[in-house]
Amino acid sequence: MRVSFSLALALAAGMSAGLVSCSSTSGPPPLKPGTPAFFWAAANTAYKQGDFAAVIKNLGNLTGTENEYRLKARVWMMVVDAGLARGDMEWADLLEDGGKKARTRQLEFRKRMNEARSAAAQSAMRVADLSHRMMPELKEDKIPVAFQVPDVNKDKPVEVEKIVKGLLPPAAEVEGMRSMMQKRGVLLSVARFGDAGGDVGKATAALSAPDATVTREAFQTYLAGEFSELATVFAAKKLDHASRAKMMLEEGKAALANVAASPARTKLQKKIDEQLKKLPKMSS
Repeated sequence: MRVSFSLALALAAGMSAGLVSCSSTSGPPPLKPGTPAFFWAAANTAYKQGDFAAVIKNLGNLTGTENEYRLKARVWMMVVDAGLARGDMEWADLLEDGGKKARTRQLEFRKRMNEARSAAAQSAMRVADLSHRMMPELKEDKIPVAFQVPDVNKDKPVEVEKIVKGLLPPAAEVEGMRSMMQKRGVLLSVARFGDAGGDVGKATAALSAPDATVTREAFQTYLAGEFSELATVFAAKKLDHASRAKMMLEEGKAALANVAASPARTKLQKKIDEQLKKLPKMSS
């Protein structure tokens, strides 16, 4: 039996419409912008891409309100911010060393150094703020972890050799080096979070496990160690802000307050106490 040309067209159109209809309903509906699920998904995508500024931005929308991601978002944000801070701190120290050897462009060395330390301070303050709000509410013995060790380079970029020799490459190359130092900082922060010794391999295994968790005491000890280091960006020979250095160290003490006695805890507590003693006296 022959089918007319017009009937064939109608049948083809009907089949196409059916295919479109089926394809449009086969997958999950798109996430609604502005919802917790949307920000969580965006943070995960950014993390895989190594865009840690976007991770912080998206997680920041989840840490201040009640939602299903709040605890995991707070932990994740603190670990990433601590890493960004320490990456910028190390970058600033390299610029400081290079500026001392530079024969030209010393002002640009100092400008970039100050920018990195200011950025590190902002990240450090976000960690302190979140910790201050979170610690009194933290009751879980085991804390769920929703992120793994990022796929970024652990090594310093080889180009930093130019910096420490007092040579400042073109701006685009310098920014690329800074970005790599920040990513390295995040990697090492996640490693310290996942393994007390900061071993990347051990952290990768621990955080890749299904339904990965860390104990509350391990997380608090991690935070105390980070605060001890973050306080140094506010030292007299750096940003010279004793009150903020004290804030960091006090947050470190608070994080250790409910951690059981151990040689590691004793060592860290002693370090923080010594740092506090070295701070200049401040008027009340």
